[in-house]
Amino acid sequence: MADSALRLAWFTPLRPVESGISQYSEDLLPVLARAWQIDVYVDGYRPTHLRESDTLRVRMAREFRAAHRARPYDAVIYQMGNNPYHAYMYDLAREVPGVLVLHDTVLHHLRVGMLLRGRGAPRYRAEMERRYGRAGWEAATRVLRGQMPSALFQFPLSEELIEASRVVAVHSEYSRQQVLGWCPDAQVLRIPMGVPLPPEIPREEARRRLSLPEDQFVVASVTFINPYKRLDVVMQAVRRLREFVPARLVLAGNVSHMVPLERLIGMFGLEQASDHLGYVDDATARLVVAAADVCVNLRWPTAGETSASLLRTMGAGRPVLVTDGGSFAEIPDGAVVKVPPDVLEEETVFALLRSLAERPDLRERVGRLAREFVAQEHSLAAAARGYAAAIEAAIGRPVPIPPGGMETEQIDLPAAEPPARTDPLAGAVAQALVDLGVGADARLVASVARSMAEIGLAPGKMDSTGTEPEGGKDGSRGGERSKANQR
Repeated sequence: MADSALRLAWFTPLRPVESGISQYSEDLLPVLARAWQIDVYVDGYRPTHLRESDTLRVRMAREFRAAHRARPYDAVIYQMGNNPYHAYMYDLAREVPGVLVLHDTVLHHLRVGMLLRGRGAPRYRAEMERRYGRAGWEAATRVLRGQMPSALFQFPLSEELIEASRVVAVHSEYSRQQVLGWCPDAQVLRIPMGVPLPPEIPREEARRRLSLPEDQFVVASVTFINPYKRLDVVMQAVRRLREFVPARLVLAGNVSHMVPLERLIGMFGLEQASDHLGYVDDATARLVVAAADVCVNLRWPTAGETSASLLRTMGAGRPVLVTDGGSFAEIPDGAVVKVPPDVLEEETVFALLRSLAERPDLRERVGRLAREFVAQEHSLAAAARGYAAAIEAAIGRPVPIPPGGMETEQIDLPAAEPPARTDPLAGAVAQALVDLGVGADARLVASVARSMAEIGLAPGKMDSTGTEPEGGKDGSRGGERSKANQR
């Protein structure tokens, strides 16, 4: 590539860091590198999946300042999300303004973790009061008392970065209007999310490979499970649905320590009608979606995110129940099944699941429209065009658009065998360590989980070597976690 090619610095987590944004960048970067020279800056580790090339290389974040001084980049791109994996780029985004890509418009949970390091409580409370007045001060006080109220979504703590950036990019009009409401002078562009189109896998083959019954109505969720994903509503609806059809709930994705999953399963009587696979690798995630009759991807309140896991599920041609709010309200009605986040939410979910169970033609039509929507509106080529427009706005001159069409995901499916189940205690420990900003190393997880089991807090299943009896530390075969389980 010529020396005059556009040169970018790109800050993002990459796998093995388990963030949906890791996979987002891994899918998108090879397409952009067809026309641009890109240095990807990570937080001090070697990526496991991204393939480097003459126009795409990985560097450590500590090298950026010297590299930028020696030969300034044309633009700097910051992939920002609401979790600790993005803390390393925060100060740089203020110091070296560029294109801020907000995957979550609300960054409160990220900022809490950063501000409360050491003795940062007064700084956190002061920042909340300065931005939001008395209400912010009171919310900060609740957090400092150990609470994490859902009202924090009203205090985004993203204004500082928005104000410092040349251009802000988001993935929905809802998020664009949110950002402009907070910072009216910001230059905010919407760009498509960009996902490769998943392979079409026959339902029968997927169920055979996962050892799922062929005669049951399978409802699947392939996403990280937190208190905002409305799992209790889904479980109650599935429980009621079982009075009419042999329904089964399959969950793939790690679980927040704030969600008592096993207790919920017992509360709704789904012990014999549900499977929790924990983290699964990409291929298994695709199989879970393909095996499903219907998928669910509810979330309320929203942090202004656009869900890559939802787009992948839609791209696989499956009907999906989504919350009718935030960015999800922008999806065409025929391409998803929308659930208003009101007092009738549970009744609505039950009624919709029953209708879908009784109407195979309806499932087929919604799934077909879903796949067409993703192919037309959220291709990697569309995302590349969006990035070109954002960079042009930031640097004030035209940039070449990377070539490309509809990229189809290439993935090797696992052999037919029952998917590994995770130990609930190990999964809870792993998530708690991640929430604390500690890498969830397998032996560390095993040690903590074993110690908890020894004092009677919960049953443990670790073997004497400190590793899991089967599968990877994430519950997958081979130990690779999936971006499909994130967001």
